Amino acid sequence: MSDVALRRHITRQVERRIWVVLTLYAVVVVAAFAAVSELALRRTLNESADVIESLLTLYADPEGEPTTVAPAMLADQLVGMNQRFLITRAVATGPGDRALYYLSPNMPAQEIRPSPGATPGEVREQLARVITDRGRWQFRILHRRSGDFDIFVAGSRNAAALALAGLAGVALLLLPAAALAARRTTTGAVEDALKPLFRVVQDTKAIDPSDLTRRVQAETGVAEMSEMAREINQLIDRVEQSYQALEEFTADASHELRTPLTHLRAQAHYALSEDRSREEMAEALRAISNEVDQTTNMIKDLLLIARGENQQLTLTREPFELRDVVHDVEEVAEAMVTGRAVTVRVGESGAVRALGDRDRTRQVLLNVLSNAVRYTDEGTIDFTFHHENGLVGVAVADTGCGIAPDHLERIFDRFFRAERSRSRQHGGAGLGLTIARLLTELQGGRIAVTSTLGHGSTFTVWLPAAGGEADPTHAKG
Repeated sequence: MSDVALRRHITRQVERRIWVVLTLYAVVVVAAFAAVSELALRRTLNESADVIESLLTLYADPEGEPTTVAPAMLADQLVGMNQRFLITRAVATGPGDRALYYLSPNMPAQEIRPSPGATPGEVREQLARVITDRGRWQFRILHRRSGDFDIFVAGSRNAAALALAGLAGVALLLLPAAALAARRTTTGAVEDALKPLFRVVQDTKAIDPSDLTRRVQAETGVAEMSEMAREINQLIDRVEQSYQALEEFTADASHELRTPLTHLRAQAHYALSEDRSREEMAEALRAISNEVDQTTNMIKDLLLIARGENQQLTLTREPFELRDVVHDVEEVAEAMVTGRAVTVRVGESGAVRALGDRDRTRQVLLNVLSNAVRYTDEGTIDFTFHHENGLVGVAVADTGCGIAPDHLERIFDRFFRAERSRSRQHGGAGLGLTIARLLTELQGGRIAVTSTLGHGSTFTVWLPAAGGEADPTHAKG
């Protein structure tokens, strides 16, 4: 969607909501005014009924018996109320019979004779129509019973209806004007709000895969847009790192595969020469076989790394005795240093229960051990056990040549070899420590290294300590 189309779309959406809100507001105001007017009218009618009911207490002769004529004071008060009202009185005329009279100021009570069979409710409805001139919708009727009397008070809605009509008319006239003003304000607000977004979009579009060093301007003046710009920059950082890692991996893999292929081709040409003896041809074939084995192992390691980094490597997660794994690795270590002035030692320790994959842990320790053997011509290789904050660890310390400080941070990178000639001589491709760190982290652990150039290195593999029963499930890395 283009910038112009986006502005129009947002403006239309906001305009629709403005019309809905303003219309609802007008309806609510008119409805509230009508409700308040009705409540005020009801209150007025109740006050009038209170006055009438209090005056009816005077409707009696000197002996206290009710009379049939309203006294002058009652008549003056009722007439002065300037409100439509009606008072009726029910008088018992015999057992089970009652007569209904209409009371009029200063006049004798007049008997009301309802239609035959009319219910009391129908009678009250007829009386209400009398005092409202049959215009019921223009009046509100209040009926109250007080002893033998029934009080009907009618209040006109005309004044409130006129004011309500005026309010509704004003709302209808002002609504379009308010919507137009709101539209102009909204258009400007949308323009101002979208400027930082469009700037971020333009900066993002300007970033090309061939140049991932460019970044989006983070300070936009709007907190939300600035946060989004920072998130985009962090995403680009991760993409750049992955891109660089892919380039390095491709270059390193190409180089590592080119070397054995070149060697294989040279050995094949050597063996195919016509003047080669049988022993020379056998030696060339043995060299080819050895190179193929090393290349095959390197490809297997690359596939293992790829599966682990793509979360496709399955590891078991169950308690196991770390000491037993170390003792297995110790036997391999003693075989690897046969004929060299190197001593392998394992420190004493109680039970060391780890939670993870036993076989993968053995592979991690073998990779670390291979690195130690490769760079230790004489001295010792020591295995020691450690505990720390819910983790158990095994340290592999050697007295070899050590690692230079500028190489220490890259020691776990793919194909990195501090001494390439020595690594090639011993068959190393620079993937062992990469695999060791990957498998350790997939088990929820970590691997640390310390080294002093000329005095040796110490690799410590940390794993979660086993605190419960075996977990039969498998954890994908």
